[in-house]
Amino acid sequence: MIKIPIDKAKPGMKIVRDVVNEAGMIIIPAGRELNESLIDKLSMMNISVIYVEGEKELPPKEEVFEGIEKRFKKADDPYTLLIKRALKTYIEELYK
Repeated sequence: MIKIPIDKAKPGMKIVRDVVNEAGMIIIPAGRELNESLIDKLSMMNISVIYVEGEKELPPKEEVFEGIEKRFKKADDPYTLLIKRALKTYIEELYK
């Protein structure tokens, strides 16, 4: 399941979580397949995000590691460095 902005929705995507309005009423039930008409209606109703089937694409591993290095650039205490090392190990596992 992935959360996407309504402007990224495409016909054929399958809703996996009920879409509800501000009053909590179900507008589109889970399991329904999107079409152009539904997407337009959701936009007009100011629904900003929906949950659809699929998996989020991961950014390139090198980009993720660059981000980690930037965030931990000033780290010098052993506990923070331990967290950095654990995070890098976790990221490595995600990309296997």
